[in-house]
Amino acid sequence: MRYFTLTFIFSLFFLLGRAQYPNTGRIDLVTVGGGVGFASFFGDLGAKGEVSPLSNIREVYYVNLERRFGSVLGFQLDGSMGKLSYNEHSRDTLLNRNFESKTMQVGLNVIFHFDNDIIIRRKTPFAPYLSAGFHYFKFDSYTDLKDKNGNPYYYWSDGTINDVPQWDKDAPNAKPLYRDYVYETKLKDSAVNYAHNSFIVPLTLGLKWKITPRFNARFFGTYNLIFTDWVDNINNGKNDYSINVGMGLHYVLKARTKELKHRFDDVDFAKVDAMDSDKDGVKDDIDKCQGTMRGVEVDGKGCPLDKDKDGIPDYVDVEEDTPEGSVVDEYGRALTQELIEERRRERMALFTERHTTFSENSSQATLDKIFDEIKEKHNADGGIPAHLKEADINNDGLISPKEVSDALDGFFAGTNNLTVHTINDLIDYFFEQ
Repeated sequence: MRYFTLTFIFSLFFLLGRAQYPNTGRIDLVTVGGGVGFASFFGDLGAKGEVSPLSNIREVYYVNLERRFGSVLGFQLDGSMGKLSYNEHSRDTLLNRNFESKTMQVGLNVIFHFDNDIIIRRKTPFAPYLSAGFHYFKFDSYTDLKDKNGNPYYYWSDGTINDVPQWDKDAPNAKPLYRDYVYETKLKDSAVNYAHNSFIVPLTLGLKWKITPRFNARFFGTYNLIFTDWVDNINNGKNDYSINVGMGLHYVLKARTKELKHRFDDVDFAKVDAMDSDKDGVKDDIDKCQGTMRGVEVDGKGCPLDKDKDGIPDYVDVEEDTPEGSVVDEYGRALTQELIEERRRERMALFTERHTTFSENSSQATLDKIFDEIKEKHNADGGIPAHLKEADINNDGLISPKEVSDALDGFFAGTNNLTVHTINDLIDYFFEQ
């Protein structure tokens, strides 16, 4: 069990290291949780002994189900199983008593939540809470009086355990014994036939850590007021009690808030389902080509027809029977050597015209004035396109008239990597930036 406890604690802290708590617009409905803890018993044993009560801690395992009502209060059905124990150790031969009891308790708690939007915001990742309850409590106490071979323990004033009493005539031949911590003898009072069940009032202070909207960890300490003084089989008229500390992992089932639940009340889903934004006869939910031009014939997926499968839709394609596998231009024409040469001449002519217009027909003063206006309104968030960054010599995020001229000169001199297409884009970008 102790290995399980350590594994649980390690896993919990791993999750806590990744804690986040976004706003989901939902409220907690039911919380289901479980965890482990440690219980320390306080009763009639150890009043004059030499052992700290904290050295007698035992493991406890919890499960619970909580329903939160409103912002402040919640009700929790809580159950636990564990042990309570105490082991005296003293040089007084009469103060070496011990017991261990298996316990079970189940009951109802009322929880006061501080994350109620009055004291602390509801969506805070950390939130303390208080709880009080009333539980049924069952115990079954045993004591360790004999070693593993059945020999009774005899405590001597020097702190040792032996197989004969200290004042026995055979004391010189005594053999040392060692406790096996197996609680084999059931405890009962010879004069009182007391009940092995009672009630407990648990008072808890805890802290929730909301790891995610669905999971939260809880750390808590509980004072358990027990309505009996017989847990350790000794009755001095003052009830026993225990203190528990523990941690748990809880899963939260959430309900939608009223606002979230009704956020689509004004939406006509039948109309949305039948919507055809580009009016091509194919509903939006199956239309693979949104925004088709009006009047263009489309297929069952809403995409313009392309009979020759060259990637250019028929309404643009000027060559609708291009042979399969052909490389085509933007008009669907197969790129023959003659067409490539024609396109090159057209581009060079356009390039020469644009070069002349930019470098010769535009005065330097005019270009400088345009650039001053560009600098005043320039928004650096957009950035220079990647294929034009080579022209930005001073890396200021702007293309100046001189940088365009230098790029043109470098193109003709063959000292840069710019192409005709890039130069055209560069001139366009100068005026658009």
